[in-house]
Parts: sequence; C-alpha cells; structure tokens
Amino acid sequence: MERAPQNTSVDKSAAAKAAAQPKILRACVVQGGKVIEEQRLRKREALTIGSGTKNTFVISDPSLPKSHELFALKGSQYELVLTESMRGVISAADKPIDFAALKAQGILKKRGDFYCFPLTDAHRGKVIIGDVAVIFQFVVPPPVPQKPQLPMAARGSILKSIDWPYAGALAAMFALEAPIIGYIQVAPKPPEVSLENLDQRWAKLIVPERKEEPKKAEKAKGATGAENVSKATKKSTKANDAVGDDESRAKAKAARTAKIRESIAGKGILAVLGSVGGGPGSGAVADVFSEGGVGGGDLDGAFDGIAGVGIASGGGERSTRGGGSGEAASIGGLATAGGGKVGLGGKAEARVAGSVSTEAPEVDGALDSEAVAKVVQARKRMVQDCYERELKRDPTLQGKVEIEFTIGEDGRVVDAKVASNRMGSAAVGECIVARLKSWRFPKPSGGSVTVNFPFIFTPSS
Repeated sequence: MERAPQNTSVDKSAAAKAAAQPKILRACVVQGGKVIEEQRLRKREALTIGSGTKNTFVISDPSLPKSHELFALKGSQYELVLTESMRGVISAADKPIDFAALKAQGILKKRGDFYCFPLTDAHRGKVIIGDVAVIFQFVVPPPVPQKPQLPMAARGSILKSIDWPYAGALAAMFALEAPIIGYIQVAPKPPEVSLENLDQRWAKLIVPERKEEPKKAEKAKGATGAENVSKATKKSTKANDAVGDDESRAKAKAARTAKIRESIAGKGILAVLGSVGGGPGSGAVADVFSEGGVGGGDLDGAFDGIAGVGIASGGGERSTRGGGSGEAASIGGLATAGGGKVGLGGKAEARVAGSVSTEAPEVDGALDSEAVAKVVQARKRMVQDCYERELKRDPTLQGKVEIEFTIGEDGRVVDAKVASNRMGSAAVGECIVARLKSWRFPKPSGGSVTVNFPFIFTPSS
C-alpha cells in the first residue's frame, strides 16, 4: 500500500523534467501517401533539403537549389523559409492557415526571394514541394536509455579473474631471483687488475716461455767438419761416376750399332725406310734416327752390313745389287743401277692467291653499318676462299660483286642474293650467298634490315 504513492511521485517528477526540456523538431517526408523518411533533430540545428547528398532530406525537384534551409535557426528559435513555388499549411492552437492566406495577411515576411515565418514549439504543419510533402512538428525528446548493468552476483570480482597457476609460478620465480638480484646490487665490486698485478700463472698462459736455443757457435763448428768430409766424398764420387759414365756410354753405343746392323741385314733400302715396327717410334728407322741412335758417320757403317739392296725395276719387281752374296752396296749406286728409274716427282701445284677488299655497306634499317662490317671482316677468309677456288680456273678473274641480304629481328640472315656481279663468274657470288646465310649479326632495334655489301676481288701479282 505504500508503493503506489512513491510511483506517483516518480512519474510526476519525470513528467516535470520532460516538460522543462525544450522540444525537438520532428520532420518526415511523405510521397504517395507513405512516409519514406523521418528525422528527429535532438539538438537545435538547421534542417536542409535539396539534391545534394549532405542535406537532411535529399529531394530532387527542379524548383529547389542543390541545398536549401527549410528550417533555419534564428538565435535559439526555428524559422520556416519558403520559396515562391512552395505550398502548404501551418497550424497553431488547432487553427490551420494556408500559405496563401499568410501571404495576403502579410504574416509571411519576404526576404529577397524567400518568405520567412517564425516558429514556436506549438506550431506544426505541412510544406508541399512538387509531389513531395514535408510534415513537421515539435515533440518532447525521448528519454536517453540507460546503460544496462549486470547485477553484483553476475559481475564477479578481481579475485575470480586471476589465473592462479600462472600467478603462483610468477611469484615463485620472483622469490628465487629476488635475492640474487639484491646480492648483485649490494656486492662489492672487484678491484681492477692491471698487467703488473696479474698472477704469474696467468701470465705464463698468455705469454709462454721460450726455450733456449743451442749456441750457434758450437753448432757451426761441428757442422764445418762434417761439411768438409761430405764435400770431399762428393768430389771423389763425381770423379768415379764420370769415368764409369764414359765407359758405359761407349759400350751402349757399340751395342746399338750392332743391333741396327743385325735388324737391317738382308733388307732393301725401301723395306728399311718403310719399316714401322710394332708401335710408334719402333723399328730400324726409329732406331737410326731417334735421339741417342746412330748418327753422322755411324749411319754409313750401319748400312755396310746389308747383304743386298733392293733396286726398283721397270716392271715393278725388286732385284738385289751384288748378287745376293752379301756384297755391300753404297747409296750412291742406287741412282744408276737396275732396270728402273728413280722418279724425282713432279713440282707441287702452287697455291693461287687473291685479295678481297670491301666498301662501306648500305644499311636500310636501325642497325649500325660498322657493326655489320665488323662481322663480315671477321669472316673475310670464307669469302676469299670462294674467290680463290674460281681463280684456279681463271687466273685473270677479277671484279666487283654486291651481295644483298636481310637480317631478321634475331640477328640471323633470313634472305640473301647477288645484287650485282661484274667479274664474269656466277660461282663466286653463289658461294658467298651460301656461306653468308649461316652468319649471325647484331640484333636490329627496329625490326629487320636490308644490307647491300660490295666485295672487290683482285688476283695477287
């Protein structure tokens, strides 16, 4: 029975506070009989309409500017600002009056291109703009919702939020490390030790003692006697070796001579010269002409033991001079004896030489002519070889040949032909074209290029 009076007093106090608060502007946009947008301005600020996105209400109407203050602030009070094309009704104390009557009575005051009407919290009304209507009124602001609060039983406490295992481990670690940290802080610092005060044991580790070396004088005296004895021994050994070497060399030389005579006995001169033995550098010829073999006058002595020298006959058969009885024959008799003739051989064919010179090439494209000439000069020997082949047939062959070729984007020759031939031989130009197709040139920077390269051929005098 006691709670009812308390609630009544609370409601009265709330109503008194709400009545004391200033009312706020509430406006909504109606189109086709439906509310499409509503705004409650909780603080005193202007309400704008127009096609701009920053307006309170975005309304597209040709009679409106981009932004128009429909409700402007005049101090702390609102003022309705109307254009010439706007229509509507304003109601105060339940007495609606349209804008046309207000204009006729002079209540709507004109300021420039607009009509202004001061508003109070008791006014409400409707402003028609084309097919859209803005309805407004002043209302008591709704109470501010209070933040929800949990009851004390559900809030918990700080002790419940502590992770006790982690806190216990942290406390144990602090209890162990705190005394060590405290001792380090209060412990006396050790005195600084210099090299002079360093213990001898540490000094020996840093700088080890050097062992005493034996006296050089005594070592030198002992070494002198040993060196004299060794020198005398070496001299006597060298003398004995020299005598022994001379004797061994003479014996080896005689043995080689006897071996050569035995190996070439009974063979003709052509068989001796053609013998190759069992491997490279072997046989009688290798024994004679190899390093350390028979040379000089010993060569004649080696051939003295030949039983018969093979002589070429006219019919291609081989006969022996001296009757096969071991009669010696010298090399000089080979030229006159026998039925055959010794051929001296024909004169070797002399190499026909010619010179090749070039002129500056004509390059049609983005490629340096010097780079092209450098590649051709490096392969000039191939061009000269084409010329010298035909020069063997015609020693008077000379003239100028122009080769036209195309260099692709990758530096390869994609096409080549003889543009001009003034030397009377098509073979030279065709040979150059065939070889030029395998050459590589620098890559052009602007696509393929065409080059005309002249060659001048002259036989050597």
